[in-house]
Amino acid sequence: MSNREVEEYATANTSRTRWAFDVTPGRERHVALQLQELGCTSVERPTKGYVIAECDPTTVPVIKGLSGVVRALPLQDTDLFEDLSNIEPLPAKVADLVQVSSGPYAQMTGIVRAVEGEDVLVDVSLMGRVVRVRAKATQVSVMPLPEPWR
Repeated sequence: MSNREVEEYATANTSRTRWAFDVTPGRERHVALQLQELGCTSVERPTKGYVIAECDPTTVPVIKGLSGVVRALPLQDTDLFEDLSNIEPLPAKVADLVQVSSGPYAQMTGIVRAVEGEDVLVDVSLMGRVVRVRAKATQVSVMPLPEPWR
């Protein structure tokens, strides 16, 4: 959705709506606090890199200017980040965005580059460089991204 389309959606829908904000990883807490200061409610951080909040659409242009906010997408009719705790993990395949859940690289996010039996090779950013790490397939979980963000 382009900036113009987001602004048109915001002006057409004057009631409070849920918005998903794509945020620079590591800035989620900062952005969530700023959203609360701007009067947004139901602020959630469902996964790394995203903040969801119910906001007045007239504040969206201000929010898009906040440090760390990459883009804003309105959530329409469906909740894209439902409770994912009881869903079976998806098997990782090449080019999937995954998060390492345990081991020395826990909480790191990366892209699967190869699957070798029980192991998965994942490219992660470590100290400003892309490093390929090996993890067990059971230690990584595919990050479920909404269709518009794929």
